[in-house]
Order: sequence, then structure tokens, then C-alpha cells
Amino acid sequence: METMTQPSPSSPSIPSLSRWTKLIYGLGEFGPSVGGGTIIPFYYLFFLTDVAGLRPAVAGSLLLVARLWDAVNDPLIGAISDRTRTRLGRRRPYILAGALPLAATYVLLWLVPAGLSPTALVVYYLGAYFLYDLFMTIVTGPFYALMPELSLDSDERTSIVTYRMATSILAGLGAAAALPLVFNAAPSLRQGFLWAAVGVGILSALPFLLIGVKLRERPDFQAPPLLSIRQSIRIVLRSRPFWLAMIVGWLAWLAIAIVEAVFAYYVVYWSRIPEEDSAIVLAVILGSATLFLPVVNALAARLEKKWAFVAATSTWAATHVLLWFVPQASVIPVYVVGVLAGLGVSSAHILPTSMAADVMEALEIDSGERQEGVFGGMMGFIQKLGTSVALLAIGWVLELTGYQPGVAVQNSATLTGLRVLVSWVPVVLLIGASIFAAAFPITRRVHQTLVAQADRARATRATAQRSIL
Repeated sequence: METMTQPSPSSPSIPSLSRWTKLIYGLGEFGPSVGGGTIIPFYYLFFLTDVAGLRPAVAGSLLLVARLWDAVNDPLIGAISDRTRTRLGRRRPYILAGALPLAATYVLLWLVPAGLSPTALVVYYLGAYFLYDLFMTIVTGPFYALMPELSLDSDERTSIVTYRMATSILAGLGAAAALPLVFNAAPSLRQGFLWAAVGVGILSALPFLLIGVKLRERPDFQAPPLLSIRQSIRIVLRSRPFWLAMIVGWLAWLAIAIVEAVFAYYVVYWSRIPEEDSAIVLAVILGSATLFLPVVNALAARLEKKWAFVAATSTWAATHVLLWFVPQASVIPVYVVGVLAGLGVSSAHILPTSMAADVMEALEIDSGERQEGVFGGMMGFIQKLGTSVALLAIGWVLELTGYQPGVAVQNSATLTGLRVLVSWVPVVLLIGASIFAAAFPITRRVHQTLVAQADRARATRATAQRSIL
């Protein structure tokens, strides 16, 4: 199926995308967002401590150790995909090859092997996480790299990301609604997590298989590479706009990851909401974020992306301040704050990624090559690093404040730590993200100029290569 119409001569750099293309691409966000971006941040630390029986500090440290490999793995896989030349393109071979192993390794994360010592359990979960993360990188690095080349138009890129994040939030909402049903139907919490993992693994693989079969890559981006992997990564890392976009995305994602990971503890031990109903709070936040998706898209179209982000993030930070003042055992205020957080959560899902995509043309002008693979790898690494730092921090806070798994009433130090993590820590992170966003230099007009320059440089290179042949 042809999913991208060729640009007209009057607008050579702005291909037109169908809604069907955006929808197919957006469905690929299910696995990274539900499996890796919602269930793991929201439940995996809780699973490791309260189901598998690991100490909180050990569980949090385990996940950060796995992320050290990502510092090499994610950009390397992205750079390799930039240099891949097959009849299927640069990205689709990896997406197709990694989809089913990704599903299988996700299930391994949620098994509790019988008869293992505490040390052996740590080794098992570290190995399982390494395997899962490897295949997540193989699939999602090329998947994210597809987005900047699907369209060169800044506003349409925001639209593409909106489709992706609509999948992310709606799928997360569905998971939040389905998980309590799975937990209630399962004979034990351990079995419930395993059942959910099997379902999420299958549903994660299917969209990637669809993307690999249906989407097509741009033939004009398939020129033979001239730079080494080291040179490509070095050029990306020297780009100031790239770093600004990455920092904005990392701080915003870190705020999301901390809130997701600590909320299961906060609602159970501070708000006294039953464990089986904790997913309902997540559903309220995601439902509100879904309703605000078109609002964020409209803000980004009316304003510059960075100012839309700053405006939405300011309201989000204010809601976290409110959480500090929610009295203990108060249920309704938690749901109210969840609704108010929707605008900021929605903007954090859409705008940093869309801003980062606009850096691609600047990198192409600097290097003479497209760098979507390195871009996708760095984006994936930033998100996963944010999740791991959040789980590490929360694990150590729980450990140092004397958290006791499964005990209904926690001590005052633990409760204070949970309240700080869910209120003031995100506030500081979001203020920082807004400051860096305001400094982002690529406006809509600047990006249009970059696209035109990149088009001319690409045409010149193609003409030179044809003359040599």
C-alpha cells in the first residue's frame, strides 16, 4: 500500500500524509507506551517489591543498571539503521524482526521463578530486563526514526505525534480500566500480572507487524552513508537545539515517570484507596489527557510549540503543588487533581517529541546526511533513562524511609517521602523543562528555512552522484 503521496513540484519538501498513514504509525505507540511507558513505571517497582519480594533499593538499582547499556545500545542501533540499505528500507527490517521477540521478553519480566534465592532472582530480572530492553530498542529506535521522515512540515509532525500520543494515552486508559478486571479475575496478584503481560505482549507486537508491512520509507533518503557511526553520533551530540529538545523531553518524561511510579504507593498508603482501585486514578489522569489532545494540537498550531509547552506545563506544575495539601485518606481531591493534570500530561507527550523532530533538518545541513536513527535511539534512551532514574529514586526513598511492603499503615517518614515525590519533585522538574523549552531556537519560520536549505543540499548531492555514475 502506498501511504505517502509524492510532493507536487510547487512544494517539493512537504509531502501530504493521509489520516490512515498517521493512524497506522500511531498504533505503534501501544507497546512503548502501555508496556514500557505505563505498566512498567506504574507497577513494576511495586511488582518487584511486593510480589517478587526484592528489597526496594535493590529493585530500583537493578533497573538503573540495565539502563547503563542503553547509553550505548540505543544510539548504536539507531546509527546502524541509518546505514542499512535493503529493499524494505532502513527501518522496516528491524521493526519486523523484533516485534515477536519483544512480546516474548515482555512476558519474562512478569514471571516469578520458583525456588530461586534472592540473589538469583536479581540476576533473573536483570537478564530478563536486558533482553526486553534490547528488543525494545531494536523495534522502537527505527520506529521513532520513521516519524521525522514521514513529513518535513513542522505542524504536520505535531499532528503525527498527536496520533501517536492518542494511541499512547487511550491505550494506557484501556490498560488502566482492564487491569483491575484482570487482577480481580486472577487467582492471585502474581497470576494477574502474568496474564496482563501476555495480553500486552501480543497487542504490542501486532501494530509493529502492521507498520512493517504497510508503511513505505522515502526513497530520496536512501543515499549511501558517507559518515562513520562515530561521526554521526558526534554531530548529533554537538547540536545545541538537539540538546535543548532532549533536556525538555527528559525533564518532562522524568516528571511523568516519577508520578506514575509513586502514584501506586501514594494512592494506597496516603489516600487509602484499595490496591485494586489504584488503576482507576491512572485512568482518570489518562482520560483527562485524552480530552486535552486536540487542545494541545490547537495551541501548538496557534503559538510556537515551545510557548504552547510552557503554557500547558505551568498549569500542570500547579496541580502538583495542590497534591501536597491533599489531606490523608481523602479520595475525591486525588481524582480532581488527576483531571486538572490532563492538559500538562498531554502536552508533555506531544510537544517535546515534535520539537526534537524539527532538529533533523539542522542536523542534515551540518552533516550532509539524515540522522533519524541516531535521533530515534537518543529519544528512546532519554525516555527509558527517565523511567529508570525515577524507579531508582523512589526505590531508595522507600528503603531509607523504612517502607514495609504489604503493611497497611506506613510510618510518617515514608508517607512524607511519597508526598514530596508526587508534588514538589515534579514541580521542580517541570519548571526546569519550561526554562529549556523557552530557549529552543527552532521556530516555525526557522524550520521552513531549514527544510528549504536541506532540500537544495540533497538535490545537489544527488546531481553530483549521478554525474559521477
